[in-house]
Amino acid sequence: MSFSVNGGTPSGYYRSILELEAEWGQKRTIHEAGQVIPFDFGRAAHFIAPKSTESSIHPALTPYCLQPIGGYVATISSGRVWGESGAVLSPEGKLIFDLSQEYDAMQNRMLEAEEHPVFHRWNDPKLQYLEGTVAVLTFCGSYNYFHWLYDVLPRLAMLKMSGIPYTSILMNPNPYGPFVEQTWAMLGISESSVIRTNPEAFFEADQLLIPSLMMNSHYPPWTTDTLRKLLLPHRESTLATPERIYISRNKASTRRLVNEEEVIRCLEEYSIQPIHLEDWTVAQQIQLFASAKLILGAHGAGLANLAFCQPGTQVIEIVHKQHVVPTYWMISNHNALDYYMMYGQGWPDPAIRFPGFEDIYVDMDRLKQILHLAGSVTGIYSSIIGNPIDPQSTA
Repeated sequence: MSFSVNGGTPSGYYRSILELEAEWGQKRTIHEAGQVIPFDFGRAAHFIAPKSTESSIHPALTPYCLQPIGGYVATISSGRVWGESGAVLSPEGKLIFDLSQEYDAMQNRMLEAEEHPVFHRWNDPKLQYLEGTVAVLTFCGSYNYFHWLYDVLPRLAMLKMSGIPYTSILMNPNPYGPFVEQTWAMLGISESSVIRTNPEAFFEADQLLIPSLMMNSHYPPWTTDTLRKLLLPHRESTLATPERIYISRNKASTRRLVNEEEVIRCLEEYSIQPIHLEDWTVAQQIQLFASAKLILGAHGAGLANLAFCQPGTQVIEIVHKQHVVPTYWMISNHNALDYYMMYGQGWPDPAIRFPGFEDIYVDMDRLKQILHLAGSVTGIYSSIIGNPIDPQSTA
């Protein structure tokens, strides 16, 4: 394959780094060019069916057992990284696809290797050289709280466990919230050691150090266990928080409850307190979920905090019937939580192309049915109810 830094568009790809490793072996350059160190994610995932009053449960929530697909930590001498999402290229300019997953928002799907933007939107950027060993923690969705927690932070732990030192960290920009800086501070990561990608980015390092992507191993229980070890010690443990909470998406742009006022009035009868996570720091959110006894909410990234719950915590997730994603059922199973689900009705909008982006209408009778299934009875709880809690007022 030909590759020109100053004009030619990259062509060709390795579907996985194992193909590149095999090529190193054939050329007898495996130690000089790099190495791929296997990483064992440990225990299998056991998924049990959700509790529900629904007449049918989506196939995505079918019970099963899954042994994690093994991961790796790789080094690539003179490896390259391109673009804002941080696509990883070999020294010759071939895309390493299993380290360079890309999401297309217009089509609402992950792209195949041959569809990758590096082949179709190459912008002939200037190559910048980075000295030393650069740890690559890029991921196309890392601006999202769930993906930051589950696709980035566990890979930081993989780097530490590899024992390979590095001089800097390459990651994506974070335009949407302070959670990156807050978790970096918890983990003692200095901003001076971080290099951020951008649309014009094209880097070559003396050596890249790259952990495999969590999504390629189907987010094993190890990811949740690791998040608990990394972040639970940093929760704001002196903060008094309600035990029965409803996670509002009123400030989000998708999957808001169109009849939320009616829902909140209903939940008040069960002493379930509305919460806007946007008003809480990460340390406060961890404390909130670690102390909760019941958590109810529509599918959304804030429920990634289920990683910090205690076993047995009751979780009631409201899902769009045409957009059932098992993410938070998965985390609930990792943590032995008591998981319930109910369907909400999509609220069509001509401007919205995909059901997963639609707002949701909640039927009150069905909401009360799922609450009763979870053992909730009106009027017997002592939690404070009313307006959403301001964490600053409870400190």
